[in-house]
Amino acid sequence: MFSSAGAWLAALLHHSPVLQYLVDLGLKSMALLAMFVMIDTMVSARIASTTRHVLWLFAFVCLALLPLGPFLVALLSQLFWQGDTQDVYQTVLFELPVYASSQGGSIQYASAVLLLVYLVPVVCLFFPLMFALRSLHQLRVNSVLVTDTVCLQQLQALTSKLGISRSVTLSISTHIESPVSFGLLRPQILLPVQARDWSESVVTDVLLHELCHIKRLDWLTMVSAYALACVFWINPLVWLALQRLRVESENSCDTAVLHSGRLDTDYAESLLRVANSCIQARALQLSASNSRNDCHTRTNNPLMQTMLDQNTLKIRIINVLEENKMKASALKRELKNTAAILFVVSAGTLGALGSHQVLHAQQQPVPASRVIDAEMLPLNTIQPRYPTVAAADGIEGWVQVRFTVSADGSVEESSVSIVESQPAEVFDSSAIAAAKQFLFSPRIVAGQPVDVPNVQYVFRFFLSEESERAAQL
Repeated sequence: MFSSAGAWLAALLHHSPVLQYLVDLGLKSMALLAMFVMIDTMVSARIASTTRHVLWLFAFVCLALLPLGPFLVALLSQLFWQGDTQDVYQTVLFELPVYASSQGGSIQYASAVLLLVYLVPVVCLFFPLMFALRSLHQLRVNSVLVTDTVCLQQLQALTSKLGISRSVTLSISTHIESPVSFGLLRPQILLPVQARDWSESVVTDVLLHELCHIKRLDWLTMVSAYALACVFWINPLVWLALQRLRVESENSCDTAVLHSGRLDTDYAESLLRVANSCIQARALQLSASNSRNDCHTRTNNPLMQTMLDQNTLKIRIINVLEENKMKASALKRELKNTAAILFVVSAGTLGALGSHQVLHAQQQPVPASRVIDAEMLPLNTIQPRYPTVAAADGIEGWVQVRFTVSADGSVEESSVSIVESQPAEVFDSSAIAAAKQFLFSPRIVAGQPVDVPNVQYVFRFFLSEESERAAQL
């Protein structure tokens, strides 16, 4: 059973190069992300959250470059080693032999079904992005710009302190529970309505946190990572990587707020204050049935960087209070060293994956142990029609015909010809018409059906039989 399943899979991949490419790419993505999961497990306890965020950023960058691996290897080979691009992708880890006997008529249908099984979830997963874009537009339109001079001056001061050159818009929205930030060229920070009751210290911490997301382009990072997860949805590790990227993004922004000069106890208190106000706002919104679904959808918008997540808030506060604070210079040094190591590891991994193919289905001749030869045998012979004129005149005779039997067992109509007949031309038409309808079992040579040329057959016509009588081959 396993051998027949393997033969079917090999034939399926051989007949569908697109499916073979997708399977190979999926296996490589699993190997790539498994390497980053292993690295994270080994070093996460010894590095800062900012460094862990960089680690998962490298994971998604490598995932995005994975389809370009063979082309990058070929380009580098031409530039530095003057290598032949034909040498790329020559190493195959698992070769799947394809024999003629394993090819069936249902292969093309099965490959089309499997491609649909992959593509339909991809399309469905991209739908939330379109709805998210519409939701962002509605949030922009329905939000109210903050006009408080003190708050705007505070935003301007923090923007300058972090070195952000883009203009950041600050607004208040009734459709969110937690502070969020989004946008690339025109980034925007949205505060919930309960932010009007926050103290200046809490507003400062919230703005610092969101501005750190904006400075590091975390919105663009998360959108790109989500798009990659949609493409590689069949790989379970991609969803783990996406979750880790989100968590480390929030943790690294918390660390950045502390490095800006805020006390850990003050910042932890601000997180709790914001969380309490968000919980109260959610309770009020849940009491209004018309706003329940709308609030839930927008708060979980994949295109927005949300500050508070109830599932990770406790761990974040613990990290803020207990994590060993690394000096800015030491953190910068750790980031540079980690980035250099990850660059070397990622380049080597992409090079190895780009120059190898995990699975390859190649048609091969049938091995001697599987070769079965068979002679051609007649399956259906047609008796020719006795010409009416010949029967009326009492004429008897015979006709010898020559034809070619094709590999599928049928007679090639254009190959039917008269070798000899007695009397001439009397029975020729009837014999040719009958020969064209003959059917044979194909001749098998070395496991393959072949054409059989120059097959001869003699038709004999006798009135005493009161019907046509065919001779043997």
